[in-house]
Amino acid sequence: MTDRYRYEIVGTRVEASKGQNAKDLERLSTLRRINRLSDDPNGVAAGVNIKDRIASNQQFQKNIEFSKGMLERSETALAGMQENLMRLKELGIGMANDTNDHTSRLAASEEVREILKELVQLGNTTFNNRYIFSGFRSGTPSLSLDGKFLGDDGALMLQVGENQFQQVNLQSRDLFESNVDERAAGHTNMIDMVEGLLAGLTNNSKDGIRFAIGELDFQLDKAASFQARVGSVVSGLNGATERASRNVDMDKETLSGVFDADIFEASTDFKRSEAVLQSTLLASNKLLQPSLLNFLQ
Repeated sequence: MTDRYRYEIVGTRVEASKGQNAKDLERLSTLRRINRLSDDPNGVAAGVNIKDRIASNQQFQKNIEFSKGMLERSETALAGMQENLMRLKELGIGMANDTNDHTSRLAASEEVREILKELVQLGNTTFNNRYIFSGFRSGTPSLSLDGKFLGDDGALMLQVGENQFQQVNLQSRDLFESNVDERAAGHTNMIDMVEGLLAGLTNNSKDGIRFAIGELDFQLDKAASFQARVGSVVSGLNGATERASRNVDMDKETLSGVFDADIFEASTDFKRSEAVLQSTLLASNKLLQPSLLNFLQ
């Protein structure tokens, strides 16, 4: 065996031992099984897919939280409308009897005017600077000052799961406007109903007040129906939240299994490669000694 060949063998063995030891040291210090693509190309590819799934489910969680926030704001607005409609019914019932005169009804009409303003304000409730009852026209107020519906029938959809989309707004035209069947049955819309009560009070018309009381029951039922829709959607979103959270947790655990190193195994591997490096250096030293002695002779 020539001296040059002997040196090449020694150098190759030492470099290989150093490389493995350095790799094991990095794994022990980072506690990661994969620190670069060359460590495990298939593992890196699998990790990319898992990270994509985690990112998707985290985005679903954000969409769900946004949806729930918008729906909760809708529910609060609807509850406010119901409270105001109930107050209008109390006023109507109180003012429809013969114990109240025109002066009392005029006084009550002032409160009705304030409630009318508040109903319009509730109809123009916003979330994240968007009008929640306006459909796709969310940059436009849902109701004009005189109570005309200005929105559209757009359904805002957000993805809340794999191939799962959820409508996050209420298509609210039917809340603020009467449809063909309702008009045929003699019903009007919410704001016109309040104005009808207001007219009955200011004109001292008991018949007008009594008619408005019947319409108030109709509008209360409609508001309650819309509120029930919100509740059912929120219930479904709670289930989607649990699924997304569970998927994130499982994927994180899987990702940890792909990339993370077992501390006991990493420590054992490092000690083993360190011992191999030391023995390789000793053996190399012995292998090189005859050549050095020959050179000195």
